[in-house]
Order: sequence, then C-alpha cells, then structure tokens
Amino acid sequence: MKFVFLCDANYLKGDLVNFVNNFPTNHELVTMTSDELLQSRTIFEGTFAILAERQTWQKNFSLFRYFGLLPLLEVLPLGVVSRPRRQEPLKGRSMNRNQEIYFNPTASPEDLYMQVDNFVKAPPSGVTYPKGSAKA
Repeated sequence: MKFVFLCDANYLKGDLVNFVNNFPTNHELVTMTSDELLQSRTIFEGTFAILAERQTWQKNFSLFRYFGLLPLLEVLPLGVVSRPRRQEPLKGRSMNRNQEIYFNPTASPEDLYMQVDNFVKAPPSGVTYPKGSAKA
C-alpha cells in the first residue's frame, strides 16, 4: 500500500525522521510538504491513506480549504502522526472526530508495523476505503 506523509521540512527532524525510517518496508511511504501539495493539487495515484504530521495539518488547513483541496484530502483515510498527549481534534475535522488513527513517531519498528497493519485491515469508524486513485 502507498501512504503519503504530509510533513513540512521544518518539522521533519528527530522522532519524525525515525518514523519515516522505521516505516514498514512492505508499504510505500512518500513524504510530501504542504507546499508541494498546494502546487500539485493532487495526491499520488494509488494512495491508500494520508498520514499527516499534526503541526503541518494545523498550520496549513486554512490554505487547503482556500485552494479547494479538502475534497481531495477527505476521501482518503487519515492517520495523524503526533507525540502522545491530549488528542484534540484537528482543525476542520471536529465533525469527523474519532475518525482518525493516531501514530506515535517514537514507536518501535515492531509497534509501528502492527499499527500500520491494523490501519490497513480496519479503517477508522465511518471511513470506507476508496477504489482507485483520488485527484482534485
């Protein structure tokens, strides 16, 4: 399965680099910045789900909405990559509360493998996986 990791370059350090490096090799992880998404206005063909770094999402949500990217982002399941703390809803997703899966970037490779495997097997409540690609 192909996953898109939405993470701006200034946040891609420390635990998040470990998250990318420890991502299960039986799946493909493509890192994309919010600028790249805003310029291309598409998600890579065959993408199974979007993994969003929490700060990147929070900071850029208004731009995604302004440029009409929300329909593109809402058709795919969303995994939030965030250090464990109070899990407050993401901007723009309060109506979809509890429809995200949270990934801990400090998880061991084995734990991450199990989390991703469970994410692939069972979508968050209220989400049905699309057939084919999603384009704006």
